[in-house]
Amino acid sequence: MATLSVHDRLVSSAVTLLRTHGADGFGMSALLTHSNVARRSMYQHFPSGKAELLREATAAAGKGVCAYLKSVLAEHRAVDALELWADQWKTSMIESDFALGCPLAAASLSAQEYPEAAAEAARAFERATSLIGDALQREGLDAEQARLAGGSIVSGLEGAILVARATRSVEPFDTFVAQARAMWFRPQGRVSR
Repeated sequence: MATLSVHDRLVSSAVTLLRTHGADGFGMSALLTHSNVARRSMYQHFPSGKAELLREATAAAGKGVCAYLKSVLAEHRAVDALELWADQWKTSMIESDFALGCPLAAASLSAQEYPEAAAEAARAFERATSLIGDALQREGLDAEQARLAGGSIVSGLEGAILVARATRSVEPFDTFVAQARAMWFRPQGRVSR
């Protein structure tokens, strides 16, 4: 396994700290300790400081989410991909003892302090919505309904993440999948109209 560069260690640590503490929940000292990077190196890679790092970390997280979605949607029916996505989150919640949230949501909540990071999160949410909507359209849903379903699914999953962390239960993911199935999919697995 290749060792991460200093730049990539900083980005990876920023994503993890976004997931656990939110954008305002950690300072440079915590980031440097987590990444095991010297302060001087931080500013060599991110001369504008934390705002620049958070923008890049959010962009990287968004690319990762969308790459995952694109992959599962290419290999599975949309309803099955949705369930796999929810299962991935259930595993993450259990393994982290409900400590890891969504870095895109964390960046979104910091829009006033870190507008560029929030803008990256918005782009990622829009891309995820489009990926799901496109898959649903390929499976027979009309374009407008597919777009609405994509947005509803992304919003629903984000809500499930928040509620799961608050209640320390993975049940919100099961509820989310069941409701998405009832709303957007026929029992035979065909998209509803």
